[in-house]
Amino acid sequence: MKFKIGVTCAVDAPDGSPFPLVNSDICATIDFLAENGFDSIELHLLKPSEVDGSRIKEYCDQKGILISSIGTGMAYGKEGLSITSTDEDVRKRAVQRLKEQLDLASLLNCSIVIGSMRGVIGPKDSREAVDSRMIESCKELCEYAERGNGTIVIEAIDRFETNYLQRAEEVMDIIHRVGSDRLGVHLDTYHMNMEERDWKQPVLLCKNHLKHVHVADNTRHYPGYGLINFAPFLEALEAIGYDQTLTMECYPVPDGKTSVLRGMEFLRGLMKEANK
Repeated sequence: MKFKIGVTCAVDAPDGSPFPLVNSDICATIDFLAENGFDSIELHLLKPSEVDGSRIKEYCDQKGILISSIGTGMAYGKEGLSITSTDEDVRKRAVQRLKEQLDLASLLNCSIVIGSMRGVIGPKDSREAVDSRMIESCKELCEYAERGNGTIVIEAIDRFETNYLQRAEEVMDIIHRVGSDRLGVHLDTYHMNMEERDWKQPVLLCKNHLKHVHVADNTRHYPGYGLINFAPFLEALEAIGYDQTLTMECYPVPDGKTSVLRGMEFLRGLMKEANK
């Protein structure tokens, strides 16, 4: 058992965000990851214009760091952009923002995450109507993604953050209805701990559609801090041949660098134990 390990990083983020490494100097963050044996970086960006994509790609290549994905949720938190909004203008602006993120993802050869930007089911809305807008938006984004190297992953998120697409099976239903190989599933152990009944079955359900994974403990601190038994989850990933990264998205406690170093040590210890 051997998985690549990465970290979610941002150039700027609101207080309380589960991004362990936040630094306006992205190259300094890449240096830290490379110097400490990490394999990949996930970038969280409000807008692609916040970074020089070509420079980041070149620098990551020099340092041997993969770029796994681009997190997009700040556009929902700060600007209210959602691809299922009942407001057509908001929906169009959300899709356009994600197309811009796909342009960057194509350059970086990574995926973009649709997390918070999928929106919620409003009090006067219906699940069927939200599904319809979600599928329409995803089809448009997948058609756009066909022009480049970018892919799209939909994250299953727990009930305390959204009332829409909380479990792996719900995300898989949308993927089947969109019908594009540019669309995949993103699982996060923190959210799974609240919404799934088993650590293995959601992974086995997704199979080759599983394109991205976040790891954090039940407290949303680094893996190994809390109560989650990660062994069956990793066993399921190995069973389906998952070859992407395990990306830590966790609170910076006691501080960002310490948290991810402890998390990496814990995860690599589990892998070492499994290989005995």
